[in-house]
Amino acid sequence: MEYKLYHGNSTYLSLEEVHSHLNKLREENPTISVDILEADSKTPREIVDFLTSPSLFSTKRTILIKRLYRNKEKTLLTEALVEILEESKNDDHIIIWEDQKIRSNTRYYKFFKKNNAVEELNELNKRTFFTWLRKELEKHDLKIDQSVIKKLAERTNYDPERCKNEIEKFKLHNQDKIIREEDIEELTADTIEKEIWDFTDAINIQDKEKSITILERLTSQGVDANYILSMLARNLRLLYLTKTLDEEGKGYKEISSTLKIPPFTTPSLIKASKQYSEEKITLLYSKLSNLDYQIKTGKIEPTLGLTLICPFL
Repeated sequence: MEYKLYHGNSTYLSLEEVHSHLNKLREENPTISVDILEADSKTPREIVDFLTSPSLFSTKRTILIKRLYRNKEKTLLTEALVEILEESKNDDHIIIWEDQKIRSNTRYYKFFKKNNAVEELNELNKRTFFTWLRKELEKHDLKIDQSVIKKLAERTNYDPERCKNEIEKFKLHNQDKIIREEDIEELTADTIEKEIWDFTDAINIQDKEKSITILERLTSQGVDANYILSMLARNLRLLYLTKTLDEEGKGYKEISSTLKIPPFTTPSLIKASKQYSEEKITLLYSKLSNLDYQIKTGKIEPTLGLTLICPFL
């Protein structure tokens, strides 16, 4: 019997590795089918019977066991699973995926570790994200300059799931397998900037609950409060300038060129600027300037300042 445990605090990366494992098995044998066992909602008897019952149609099964450690009988189940794996003589291929990190002092973890059959996938920091990204690009035979790879990482907010989706776009868009800066400008929306725009819009319509929710999401992603403040101020300046140029009859291309912004952002900027009066923009900018001064003089903590000011903007 072959088996492997995938776990870690990044559910996306660990599940991606499971899919990669299954794809390799399918390449070796295109006729295989995968039995999926949702172990978090099954009784111990159902799980044990499923694993120990021989297949009627195949001598070798491929089984994916998901979230065994979420089962309320996890202690009993993990002990039973280890015993089955130790004693079984069949040719089944067992893959276990846990949507959490399993403690290294448990018998469950130690069994797989001892047999070199465990892979831990954790959340990425900026350094490990670049390592992961380079491997993904290499896997898809895509080439990219160092300066451009940094831009892609920033645009996707160092989120592997978002970045993987963008890589799929590039595969379809770039016949020569080269990702250029203009490709990122054209195809990849700035996720942080979009959140900032959503934040600004929520403030403008006085949706207190939504503005606080978005702010909490931004700070939980590790976005610095001072950066949020500076982006809010920048967007307000762009709104004012876009509104002025639009009222002067300038077209999308000219506005984009004058403000030195990516062409794909211009339509949304023009649409947003029509919802803001000059007086409202001036008032918002004044409040942000005052908050910036209070932060710089140490009178208020940045995140707290943004949280407190949201309901009044």
